[in-house]
Amino acid sequence: MRIWEAKTRSILARTGTALALSTALGCASDPVDPVDPVGAVGAVGAVEAVGATEHYVVKGKVVNSAGKPVEGVKIVVRDQRYYDSNIVLHSDNNGTYHSRLPHEPSSWVASASVTCQYHGSQYTFDLEPSSTDSFRASAGAVRDFTWRITGKRPGADGRYYGGLVATNLWFDNVPEEVVDQDNVRLTMTPITPLIDGSTGKVISGRKPVYTDSGWAVVDVPLGRYKITATYNSPNSGKVYPLQVKQTGSPTFGSQVTSDFEQSGTNQRIRLEVKFA
Repeated sequence: MRIWEAKTRSILARTGTALALSTALGCASDPVDPVDPVGAVGAVGAVEAVGATEHYVVKGKVVNSAGKPVEGVKIVVRDQRYYDSNIVLHSDNNGTYHSRLPHEPSSWVASASVTCQYHGSQYTFDLEPSSTDSFRASAGAVRDFTWRITGKRPGADGRYYGGLVATNLWFDNVPEEVVDQDNVRLTMTPITPLIDGSTGKVISGRKPVYTDSGWAVVDVPLGRYKITATYNSPNSGKVYPLQVKQTGSPTFGSQVTSDFEQSGTNQRIRLEVKFA
């Protein structure tokens, strides 16, 4: 690794020059209240423009979906010529970052992630880049990032910034001859603010899709939810209430309060549901 992140969170460039960074994390740990990634930073639009592209410089700003700056986001600027050759930066209290690039004929790409504590668990989110294109060091680049907790990710892989809520329907005491997993419907009511501090909305009636985690409602913004379930029969038109529990829990109930778990680079809730 030719450029590395020291424990003091400064960057030692290949020239040997230390580039000091502001690295106070913008995601505070709190077992009850959601993360406030902005803290005391001013209102929308308070971030000054980062300016035009500069030769041998990468820079940008990081905001949340409301347009407010986010401090402590990790930005990784990767040299595409060499394995694990990175410049690692963190956004400051204005959401901005800035670094010089070596005077070499290299191409670079930038990505960003934020790690937060929420109700006692740790979550990591990839941020949406203003561009996924690589850039030459000699040209420099402005790469802005947005922390989104819902919406489609760039690219054609069908992934979302929101988490998924997977359901496994038990085939016990079925009231009809034919039942299918994709007829389960969830009602998810947020009972605290979401992880980014915003107010969540009730999610109800969305048809699940098949995923690597089984049948699931996708692109759910990360929060703590009270969840109920029904089976909506397309054959009889009847709506059957279902019992629900988190996977691994011992008992079913008419509702469950659930937090997400981190699964790779995504978040998920896994539920078991059955007919009463």
